[in-house]
Amino acid sequence: MLFVQRFETCIAGRMEVVMKKTKTIMAILLSVIMIAGVLTGCNSKAPVSTKDNNSDNQTTDSSSGKGDQKEEPSAKGVTIQFWNAFTGSDGDVLREIVNRFNNENEDGIKIEMDIMPGATLAEKLAPAITTGTAPAMILAGNMDVVQYSKTGSILPMSDFFDVTKADKSDFVAASLESLQYDGEQMMIPMQWFTQYLYYNKDLFEAAGLNSEIPPVTWEEVREFAKKITNPDKNVFGVGLPVGGAVPWFGSLFLSNGGEILDVANKKSLLDNEANFKSLQFVQEIVNSGYSPKGSTGADLDNLMMADQLGMVVNGPWMVNGLKENEINFGVAPLPAGTKSTVGIAEVTGFAITKGTSEEEKAAAYKFIEFWNTTDTCKEWSIRNGFPPYLKSVAEDSEVQADPIVSVFSAVKDYGQSFGTGLASAATINNDALFPMIENVIAGNDCQDELTKASAKIDELLATE
Repeated sequence: MLFVQRFETCIAGRMEVVMKKTKTIMAILLSVIMIAGVLTGCNSKAPVSTKDNNSDNQTTDSSSGKGDQKEEPSAKGVTIQFWNAFTGSDGDVLREIVNRFNNENEDGIKIEMDIMPGATLAEKLAPAITTGTAPAMILAGNMDVVQYSKTGSILPMSDFFDVTKADKSDFVAASLESLQYDGEQMMIPMQWFTQYLYYNKDLFEAAGLNSEIPPVTWEEVREFAKKITNPDKNVFGVGLPVGGAVPWFGSLFLSNGGEILDVANKKSLLDNEANFKSLQFVQEIVNSGYSPKGSTGADLDNLMMADQLGMVVNGPWMVNGLKENEINFGVAPLPAGTKSTVGIAEVTGFAITKGTSEEEKAAAYKFIEFWNTTDTCKEWSIRNGFPPYLKSVAEDSEVQADPIVSVFSAVKDYGQSFGTGLASAATINNDALFPMIENVIAGNDCQDELTKASAKIDELLATE
């Protein structure tokens, strides 16, 4: 009993010591927490996470105000792969910006970029994801969102604005919404654009046309093309590509009142009188010799750079190539059809691929945050002519004064999305509409091609 009493006395003594130490430690911790709280409250630049109050597992980072602090340190010293299809002169500008980020970011992040044709990227991506060799970051279009999301090829990015300092309110809402699927933000904008009419001012003047007054209707395009065409000099009035180009025909159809898709009911509306007349219009231009037959987008680019093409529909990326080749060119909004002016609008976005680690994702987020700053997006707009999707860039006086960017900003006036919400939107363009155009330009019956393409669209939509 004596032993037991001594043992209990010993234990009680030790417990009293422990309790005193515990109280001391708790007091110290409480002081630290109070000081940290004061410091955080004084940091006026710290963004507030919308998820701070929604998770018991999140902790407060007093230096950044973020709810989830594991993203910041995890990006340090990480190297990631970045695939895109910017094979034109805009790719050179993109590489400059990536290199500047690599040299200047304080986290030691390195972006290793690989540029390839779009078809090659799409072909390589699926097996790379399957084998775990995919790049952490890619650029894709809004027409890829549904397909990539459904197959799990890309990861949701809904947390982007919570774990970075990017200002969501600075984005034009439509640019974000076009990259969403099933309530998730699947991509973050990199650029947005529609289609425009480029024209060669020297060829206009040689044909007796006013080089400062481009055609404003599709019918005028045909009239101008007739005057510009000169077979003796291998000069064509207008280029109508059959592949490897923007879907210019969709803009023609819609501006003439022709419908293409019923997205809600997932069926084709292509086979209609307005589209039939548009196809006849295209065929007549080619048969008259005003446009080369069977040319790809790359073929027409080469003709433009060689002063042998009067007009062509293309995206903003053509600007730098024309400047570098010293072509005297102008750019104008798309011509109007019989009903209105419509241009298929597209958004290019950053996406994170399946299998990407948290550290790689954090590094990618750092670069995407860097891209979506006023300075970087302004540079992209000024150097390439892309219309701004950040309000802070659109409001910039230098951007507003730029004659090319001001024309390209017409995306807000007549840009219209195509196939939003469909996994097969891009496939419809590539496997149904472009082949139809190619066959019509080759001389096939317009109605037969319209009927076949419509049936192909219904076949593709049946898999949705």
